[in-house]
Amino acid sequence: MKRQIREIRNGSNHGPVNSYVSSANIADLNPFVLWDHFYMPHVEGTTGFGFHGHSGVATISYPQTGDIEHEDTGGHSGLLKAGGVQIMSAGSGLLHKETVYPDNFKADAFQLWVALPAKTQEMGPVAYSTVQLNQMPIVEEPNSATKVVIGQYKGNKSTAKAPVDMTYLHINLKPENDWHHSVEGSQTTVFIYVRYGSVDVGGVAISSGELGVFEKGSEPINVRALQQGAEFLIVSGTPLEQEIISNGASVHSNTSNLIAGTQKIRQLQSHGVSQNH
Repeated sequence: MKRQIREIRNGSNHGPVNSYVSSANIADLNPFVLWDHFYMPHVEGTTGFGFHGHSGVATISYPQTGDIEHEDTGGHSGLLKAGGVQIMSAGSGLLHKETVYPDNFKADAFQLWVALPAKTQEMGPVAYSTVQLNQMPIVEEPNSATKVVIGQYKGNKSTAKAPVDMTYLHINLKPENDWHHSVEGSQTTVFIYVRYGSVDVGGVAISSGELGVFEKGSEPINVRALQQGAEFLIVSGTPLEQEIISNGASVHSNTSNLIAGTQKIRQLQSHGVSQNH
C-alpha cells in the first residue's frame, strides 16, 4: 500500500505571497501551521519584511532565488544565501526583520512555520541557526536528485536542527519516472508542494503551485513525474499532542500563553528595536 492524497489546496493569494494554511485549517497539518510561497518576478532594490513579532512558533525560511538578511531582538543576525535554510524559534516572543536581496530582480522563497512543543520550547528562549546550500546533502539517483533540507533521506542527514521531529526534502524528478520514500514512522503528517511540472500520486494529479495533503498513516510514498518532469517538496512531521491556538503572528497551546506572548511582543515594540539587541 502507498499513501494516498486526501486533499489538494490551491492557496490564497495576497500580493506576492500564496498561502496554503488558513485560520480555518491551521490544526490540520500539525505540527506545521503555515506554508507560504513568496514570489516576486521583478524587484527594484531590496524587499522583505520590517520588524514584526512572533511567539510560540519556529519560522523556517528556504529561499530559492535571492538572499535573505536576518536580524532579531534575541541578538541574532546573518545572511542566508539562496538554497540554504534558516530556522528561527520565537519562543516566548521576539521581533525580527527579514531583508530580501533579489537575484537579477527576482525573489522566490518558501516559508514554513512549526508549532513549538509546549513543555520545552513554546515559552522558551529565542533560537536561530542556518545551514547554507553547500552544507546540505544531495542524494543523486539515476532518475532523481533529492536535497535533504531537514531530517534524512536514505541515510543522508542534514545538519539543520529543527525544533520538532520532521523531514524536509526537495526533489527533482525526470519525466515519467517514480520517486519512492519511506517516511519516518511517527511522522504521520505529510504534504507535497509542486514547484514545477506535474506529478501523479496514486492516480491523483498535482500541478505546479498546488499543495497535496497525504492521508495520515505510515505507508511509504510514491510520486510519479508526468511528461515534463517535476520539481517538488515533501514535508513530514510528528504531530504535537497539544492544542493549536493562533492570532496570526503567534501560535500557542493555550490562551494564557498566547496572551503572554502577545504582551511580550508589545513590550518589545514599545521599548524600541534598537534597545533590544
